[in-house]
Amino acid sequence: MAKKKKKNTPEVKVPVFLSFLTGFRRFDWAALLLAAVIIIISALAAGHTYKLSEADPYGFLIWFLLIVGHIPMEIIEFTAKLTGIDGSTIESFIAHREAILLGACNLVMLAVCWAVLRFHVLKRYGAEPLRIAAIFFRLIFFWGIFQLFCFIAVKNWSDGKINPLHRELKKVSVVQTHTR
Repeated sequence: MAKKKKKNTPEVKVPVFLSFLTGFRRFDWAALLLAAVIIIISALAAGHTYKLSEADPYGFLIWFLLIVGHIPMEIIEFTAKLTGIDGSTIESFIAHREAILLGACNLVMLAVCWAVLRFHVLKRYGAEPLRIAAIFFRLIFFWGIFQLFCFIAVKNWSDGKINPLHRELKKVSVVQTHTR
């Protein structure tokens, strides 16, 4: 039997300051991208109120942050009640900063999941659970991107930056502006 020839693929040279990136797996990249989306969404929603009962464009961002971040937030509140820190020290701290706390809780949960999967599950069960987790992280990442697009669309619509596409709607909006 003849041996198969290896294809000569050119080596990609990575700059020295980026050499740590060569050891990243798809799982690591998925976790990194998800962390970036969480940070961006937390920064955009920072300072906006936590009113999910009203039609508010920032609700898209808050609902995304509630996916995983609500669990640690409830644990924090529960331990505060158990230790006698009743009287809303946490509640007064997070007033108008809910998105930042939810983003921090999301990042903590992501870091815990990443560390457990990367260092414990990988050694014990192999790489297959990491592939499944990478798919799950990418799913949450794309859900976050979708929520960002929904936020941008609703924000632009509610700010009046989108013109109606049909002539009938344009006439109605012109008539309404003249009667006011």
